[in-house]
Amino acid sequence: MMFIFGLVFCQLMVISTADCSPKLDNAVVEDLLTMLIKYKGGSEFRNYRKLRDIPAFTASVSTSQKRINAKGVVKFDKVWTNNGNHYDPNTGIFQAPREGLYYVSTTLMSASGKLVYAHIWQNEKRTVGLYPGTGYSEATANLVLNLKKGDKVTVRSGGQSDLYSSNDYYSVFSAYLIA
Repeated sequence: MMFIFGLVFCQLMVISTADCSPKLDNAVVEDLLTMLIKYKGGSEFRNYRKLRDIPAFTASVSTSQKRINAKGVVKFDKVWTNNGNHYDPNTGIFQAPREGLYYVSTTLMSASGKLVYAHIWQNEKRTVGLYPGTGYSEATANLVLNLKKGDKVTVRSGGQSDLYSSNDYYSVFSAYLIA
């Protein structure tokens, strides 16, 4: 095992000092990471030949969304990563493309003098909640969910909520396939 990690380290050192094209550098790093995943995970990860094929997204709210009604879905419109395009910024819904164990996280910030109260939802089932408090306060919820293909994950308001964000992107929603 130490030999494998030593080999990977040496390859990464060569990449960092060589004058290669970015395409070649990325291909070599991707191949090394794929080898590590295969080595660590065995046959379970044979379908994950490329890391970009792993369902994953991160999106932020780019402007304040005032007065989100009870059970209203928060729409995280600034998409940073969206492997497979399974998150829809127009609806705020992440739809699992395959069955598996997913890590889900959200951070929300309340607007000045206002409250935010929200939950992460799996289909029509409410899961963990967030209550940042009044005015420029943040709360974060992280959980691992067993999702079936087609399950939908959203962040919804628990009541009248005033969410704050700006071009500093204080409110964020992410999910990715673990196994």
